[in-house]
Amino acid sequence: MLDKNELLKLLPKLIREDDEVKGAIITALSGVVATKDDIKLVIEEFNKRFEGMDKRFEAMDKRFEELIKLMNRGFEDARKDRELLRVSITTLSTRGGVELQNTILSLLKDKLIQENIGVSEIKREDLVDSEGKIFYENYNTDIDILIKNDKIILIEVKFKADNRDIFQILKKGELFKQIKKKNYDELMLVCLEINSMNFEQAIKQGVKVIAGKIT
Repeated sequence: MLDKNELLKLLPKLIREDDEVKGAIITALSGVVATKDDIKLVIEEFNKRFEGMDKRFEAMDKRFEELIKLMNRGFEDARKDRELLRVSITTLSTRGGVELQNTILSLLKDKLIQENIGVSEIKREDLVDSEGKIFYENYNTDIDILIKNDKIILIEVKFKADNRDIFQILKKGELFKQIKKKNYDELMLVCLEINSMNFEQAIKQGVKVIAGKIT
């Protein structure tokens, strides 16, 4: 016969593994003598309650997932607002440059990805009109270049594009051909904003436009 200490050691294992023992103990604690059917009903009730708890936990998990998504969207919106503010300040205070262009590319990253363009794949290259055939002698400028599947795309990045930027990228395309002795495949104007008139003019001139907003 088991003594008290041995029974206490064995009891948790019996409760976990033997439904009859579990039911008998539950009903014994409530002062009722249990039949096998009583035990079965008790176990079924326990299972129902656990299922209900599982469903509530699943609902809580879904609410937490939605909350996390909302928070992430909020952080992303805040990041974009900060970058837009930085672009505006940089545009007003200086002529821009590499930092400004990188910020604009970052803001339009999703649109570029839709065009199968990775921002990290875009490289900047200096162009010098040493003979003055396109601009004037020793005129120095630069262009962003993307080489994709042996296709050469020349890219001009602007905050707010207008007809001057369209003219500029067309001229840079001519200079590129003169210096490199080869043709490009596509001209692309990337900007945060452009009006519909200039957008249509760019398309007519063979310049593809990726814009954050067309007004």
